[in-house]
Amino acid sequence: MKKVFLLALLAVGMTANAETFVANDNEGAEINDGGIKLDDDSNWKMHFYVGIDIPTGAPDGVDFAPFRSWEIGATLAQYEYTPKNLKTTLCAGIGVDWRNYTLSGHDKMFAKVNDIVGVYDRKGDMSELASRISTCSLSLPLMVKQSFNKDFAISLGAQLNWNFYSRVNNYYEENDNEIDIQTKKIGERPITIDVLGMLHFGDFAVYCKYSPMSVLKKDKGPDFKSLAVGFYF
Repeated sequence: MKKVFLLALLAVGMTANAETFVANDNEGAEINDGGIKLDDDSNWKMHFYVGIDIPTGAPDGVDFAPFRSWEIGATLAQYEYTPKNLKTTLCAGIGVDWRNYTLSGHDKMFAKVNDIVGVYDRKGDMSELASRISTCSLSLPLMVKQSFNKDFAISLGAQLNWNFYSRVNNYYEENDNEIDIQTKKIGERPITIDVLGMLHFGDFAVYCKYSPMSVLKKDKGPDFKSLAVGFYF
């Protein structure tokens, strides 16, 4: 009888430990990945990101300066759903995305001639010339996040962009005067898709985003693509 009683106590103890383990394991499924909570249940969040643009595939004669090209964006509302007892989170959101692509050096500039954007030598006494293409988009990210513990997760997915605004911006100094010339309607692609990946480390993540589609429409300007690497909060 004593052996039966001891076995019963052992079984109860193992069951309690198993329940504790499952509870702790489920708690680890929800990674603390920063962001601003938009509701009490924490299903809706706001996130921000900033990165360096590294244009790729540009034709000869079009050289970009990665460390003078930036991406800044915000996912204004993102719904994050984690099924019970799983460590996989489905994320869908809506946000805004601003990117610019700056030419290297100070002797070349973008200009729109005959409805086509080209790269030309600077003119006259321009100094401190900075020439860039900028785009602004409404973004729709769709992600799948796999959590391994509270401090590490991996996300993969895509981002659909509606590029509703773009411009060429040329800033320079001439005869001690600061001149800023902007040219709009430069023939950007209205819809683009990015491939997006993230490594989450607690409150922040490192992201890499690549667009296999050119920034400008075919025959509207230099054919180059967008690659961005940065931090996500």
